[in-house]
Amino acid sequence: MAKKGGVQQLQADLSSDEEFEKFLLRSGLLVLDIYSEWCGPCLGMVGSLRKIKLELGGDNLQLAICKAGSISYLERFNKKSEPTWMFVTGGKAINIMFGTDVPKLVAMITGMLRSTMAKESHFGYEITELQPIELEQQEVRNKALRICEEIELAECRRKRVEYLRSVTDCIMANLPDIGITVFGPQVNRDMFKKLSEPADPLKIQCKDRKVFPILPADFATVNFAAENPLAPEVIAQLYDKELLMCFWKVEEVLGSPPSVLRQYAHELTKETIKPPDEFNEEEITVPPIIVPLEVTVALPEEAEPPVQEEQDGAAGEEEAEEEGETLKPQLGESDPNDEDEAKAEPEATAAPEPVQEQAKRTRTIRIPPIWVPIDHRTHAALIYTYFRTQTSTFLPPDPVPEPPHIVMTFDSYKKKDLALILETCREDIPLYGFFTSDNPQTAVFIANSVEKYNAKPYVPTDKIVLKVNKVMSATIPTLMTYGPSYVSTNSVVGHKEACQFFPPNYKSALQEEAELHAVKAEKPKKRKKNKKGAEAEDSGKAEAEAQQEADEAAKTSPEEGASTTSSGEDSCESRPATADGTNPDGAPAT
Repeated sequence: MAKKGGVQQLQADLSSDEEFEKFLLRSGLLVLDIYSEWCGPCLGMVGSLRKIKLELGGDNLQLAICKAGSISYLERFNKKSEPTWMFVTGGKAINIMFGTDVPKLVAMITGMLRSTMAKESHFGYEITELQPIELEQQEVRNKALRICEEIELAECRRKRVEYLRSVTDCIMANLPDIGITVFGPQVNRDMFKKLSEPADPLKIQCKDRKVFPILPADFATVNFAAENPLAPEVIAQLYDKELLMCFWKVEEVLGSPPSVLRQYAHELTKETIKPPDEFNEEEITVPPIIVPLEVTVALPEEAEPPVQEEQDGAAGEEEAEEEGETLKPQLGESDPNDEDEAKAEPEATAAPEPVQEQAKRTRTIRIPPIWVPIDHRTHAALIYTYFRTQTSTFLPPDPVPEPPHIVMTFDSYKKKDLALILETCREDIPLYGFFTSDNPQTAVFIANSVEKYNAKPYVPTDKIVLKVNKVMSATIPTLMTYGPSYVSTNSVVGHKEACQFFPPNYKSALQEEAELHAVKAEKPKKRKKNKKGAEAEDSGKAEAEAQQEADEAAKTSPEEGASTTSSGEDSCESRPATADGTNPDGAPAT
């Protein structure tokens, strides 16, 4: 990058590792102006740096501008727009400053220059090592990112719950007499005949039954508003297993589907007692048709109890040291106990074995044979998730969710640099436009394309506003290298700002072009003459219409008839004018 003569004399221009390493060997205080190639060094500080060097530093103050993109030691500063000043002595970094605060920079250089000339010791860092202020900034940035993720996740959940409520409301309104039963993995399709026995007395009908694999995302949808959800440990045992589900129709006079189906579940899981009869002298207990399934799972080993024991042991040792005077006599009084302690040592060494056995603990999880939600909305959620074909007549397909997005604004003079990105990254940048400012409350729309904006007077304060999808791609990092003047803090704020900049009636240049082509395609074509009879009939009609128009034209004034010919080719209405104000045939527009 070309530099002014004054800048080159005052500051060394470093753009490679070799030049950088050689510069670090210089004595005195080294002040490095670290910059990105697209941003350039901080020329506004040159005057202050020259004054300090001439008045105080001399050969003890060495200045350099360093291109971060081509020096591996400064890679972490690449593509950053904030001015960065690093202070180095003896090959070690002793401080760093961000920003353009001239008094602060002058004070830092003056103080460190004096301490360097006095040969005072400094705590040094490697050039590639993060300094305390950078660690603080990193922590602040990470905290902001965590807060941003929490806000975005909460908003995503809110939208999902809102959509599921609207969908289940629609299902409950259209299928008020339908309920779902979910059977455990111990129940298979072949048992359905046995499962239907209690259904007949209850007068419920199974309209559909299927076996579905259970996925975490599906049950997250099912349980979004469940009043009696399955326990999380039970659901975890159902993942990747196939469960039988039945789609029941319950007559309205019998009660609500949840209550009737819970009665059906009770009939399946209860024991029955048969009284004595001619074949059995005693009562017989008949087991339930379906029973719970008990699954034994191993619990993970816990590392906390040993740590606690060590802490307790350390605390015991401290107590022993504090109370040594009282403990020593007790230990000295019973010397024979030394043998007992020696005998107890093998027992102590053998103790870890049962501890390891205890660490391998197990737990029994009881999986119910049938699950019936007690609320109608969860039944609707089960229908939406597993029996979607039953809703095809009234429930439209799920809309494609709009990806999370943010707003990024740039000074309008960067339009040429951004033109290629806007063209090649249309999927990630669905909308953009030129506005009078980057404040969505006061911004006024100017143009929706670079070509249209170029045709208007240039104003330095104009901004180009981009709606950018927050997806895993290189689009946002690439845009950040061009130094945006504003970026939304998170996708929630970005969505609100995008709605203000780009309301529903906003149309991009591509949308306008597509609509224009659609209108042209809808224009009626001239009738083709295929048959002689049709040609004769059409010509007769044409002659009659021409004669009628000629008669009417004769009755009109010359001014009124000037736009109509005797052949009837044009109507009395003028054709639409083009951009230059003329009709397509060259006549001026009326």
